[in-house]
Amino acid sequence: MNCKDFTNKLIDLYQNKNNQELSYEALGPFLCEIIESNGDVYKMPLRRNIMARVLHEFYKNVLKEKDLDWGDAGTFPDIYNCKVCANSLAQCYVRGLIKPRKDNGVFVLGADDIVTEDEVTHIFSLI
Repeated sequence: MNCKDFTNKLIDLYQNKNNQELSYEALGPFLCEIIESNGDVYKMPLRRNIMARVLHEFYKNVLKEKDLDWGDAGTFPDIYNCKVCANSLAQCYVRGLIKPRKDNGVFVLGADDIVTEDEVTHIFSLI
């Protein structure tokens, strides 16, 4: 799955579940950019860090959720591999949207991992 498909499915799921069409203003600029873009960057396989950014924007703009305290999210060694994505990854972790995995005996968030269908199913079940 790519970023554009994930974003569109997330929005469709919300709209169908709530019988409510979302305006571009409600989505915010980042999600609108993904939806409207024809660029290849959003057609590449979806990685956890980009998925976290999409979900974080969705939670902020659509669900009007405030950021939570990071808790132990700051202890993951890969949390700052993408400084732009760090807060998004932490927010997804504390909300249970992203689960850590072991890498050489150490728990990491796997920010650069390609998202699996099982992960997408889990996330969509929580929305």
